[in-house]
Amino acid sequence: MEDRREGSRHARARVRRGARGIARLLVIAALSAVAVFGAALAVSDPRFKELLDVRIGPGTGQPGGQSGESSGQQDTHPTGHAGQAPPAEGRTKTPPAGFEESDAPLAAASPPPPGGDSYRFLAVNGDGSPVGYSPCRPLHYVVNDELAPAGAQQLIMEAITTISAATGIQFIYDGTTREQPSPQRQPYQPEAYGERWAPLLIAWTTPDAAPQLKGKVIGTGGSTHFSYDDGPKAFVTGGLDLDSPQIANELLNPDGHLYARAVILHELSHVMGLDHVEDPTQLMYPEIGTPEGLSAGDLNGLFELGKAQCRKDL
Repeated sequence: MEDRREGSRHARARVRRGARGIARLLVIAALSAVAVFGAALAVSDPRFKELLDVRIGPGTGQPGGQSGESSGQQDTHPTGHAGQAPPAEGRTKTPPAGFEESDAPLAAASPPPPGGDSYRFLAVNGDGSPVGYSPCRPLHYVVNDELAPAGAQQLIMEAITTISAATGIQFIYDGTTREQPSPQRQPYQPEAYGERWAPLLIAWTTPDAAPQLKGKVIGTGGSTHFSYDDGPKAFVTGGLDLDSPQIANELLNPDGHLYARAVILHELSHVMGLDHVEDPTQLMYPEIGTPEGLSAGDLNGLFELGKAQCRKDL
């Protein structure tokens, strides 16, 4: 049986400071076996007039192949992981199927407000259902916080709490890690994290360690989806890389934490599977006016992503 590891969805953010304020532009690129897609996010507060040029990066595509074939280099230096899954039983490039998978979703999402149809998905299956994470297993995450600005961890926790309530996906914090972001990050790293899919990696980093943050890019994020043969896809892991120096400077502004949190929340929504929309009242609109959080369309889209099927086969 062929396994297909298709490309992650990635977001990039750029920041430029001027006499009157800052402008931010996020670029989200999707790299898969057949196509590359792009979109942009900018902050359109009245102070923020100047937009930046858009550059779509290479993403972190995982080439498909037979189980057991090499799919790229592994570049990780973690401090450890919480718990071990059962032995792989000969599966060399995928973990044992169904680790921590329950028969039903672990939690119910908060009901979204009615009438919120302003949402789009980054990827859909052949039957039109959105590609998302299984709601029947927890989504583990680790944080490389060696360069985290003061108070930044709270911003991540707040965004994760919001996303968890909107989707029903249960997040488990596995602690800190020294793993560095990599465009070729492998979704399965048994030496680092045991016989399971690698946890979502949130890294406070710099352009020196993460070249994809060169220039005015403030952050990148995305998830990798996986399928067997032509079966339904599911996200299995992802990554969120944040430019620590740029965000530290942003947090010096009186309302900087609001915009930093909005960017993290926007990108985590991409990680979960939401695409940009043309409705300016939504957080997933390419431009953020005021950082008021998720709107009706965003919440309805995340609610639909939380309905993804259980995946005991993955």
